[in-house]
Amino acid sequence: MKVSQKTKISTLIKENKDVIDTIASINSHFKKLKNPLLRRALAPRVTIADAAKIGGVTIEVFLNKLKEIGFQVENNVVETDLTKEISINKINLVSFDVRAIIAEGKDPFKEIMQKIKLLEKNQTLEIINSFEPIPLINVLKSKGFSTEVKRKGDLVHTYFQKVEEVALHTVESTCTTENNFDDIYKTYIGKMDYVDVRHLEMPEPMTTILEKLETLPNDFCLVVDHKKVPQFLLPELKERNFDIFYNKIDENNIQLLIRKA
Repeated sequence: MKVSQKTKISTLIKENKDVIDTIASINSHFKKLKNPLLRRALAPRVTIADAAKIGGVTIEVFLNKLKEIGFQVENNVVETDLTKEISINKINLVSFDVRAIIAEGKDPFKEIMQKIKLLEKNQTLEIINSFEPIPLINVLKSKGFSTEVKRKGDLVHTYFQKVEEVALHTVESTCTTENNFDDIYKTYIGKMDYVDVRHLEMPEPMTTILEKLETLPNDFCLVVDHKKVPQFLLPELKERNFDIFYNKIDENNIQLLIRKA
């Protein structure tokens, strides 16, 4: 299999299970991939370039490790920095150290988003961790937050401050209207995969849907039963060039149809 810096970690794992041990051997930051829950949460959202940045190594070092277990790699590596050096007001901080949660093998995403929801206009959220939270940065950037990352010894302090309002209807505009759902659904009869995520706790619905899409044939669609329109999934789908249609069945059941744009 040929890979590039844009290849998702979940794609590597599907191709070769040994890649988990290989990546974990690069440094201690990657040992978290051995935890099944964290692996399901992070792998579908993180590219090789993202993972290299999280682990504090170059993309070239990461790719060379993959070569050792048989992967072919593209040579046009471009080192990028997702977090531009900006200065955020830190006078009124809401600090959240997530290391203990991660040490228990849990994903702190749900707790972080609860704190974001309660954040006031003059407040800044500080996340303290041992690595740079690239997936979280990407999600919150799409929600109108600016980000600053500071490394202090072995710790990474990431600051999030709201800089623009992204209204709910603006986010939902990445979905087409309900009126199109039935027409689109009919065109995929016999060519659809299905998953029900209503019983899952965050962030399992998002990771389950992304994993399903990883193996979805190009001419198929994915039909999802969900409790709501998944706001934090929409930017991920847009980035991966997927369209999403929805059909509101009742207050606790939204049926989604996801296809390649």
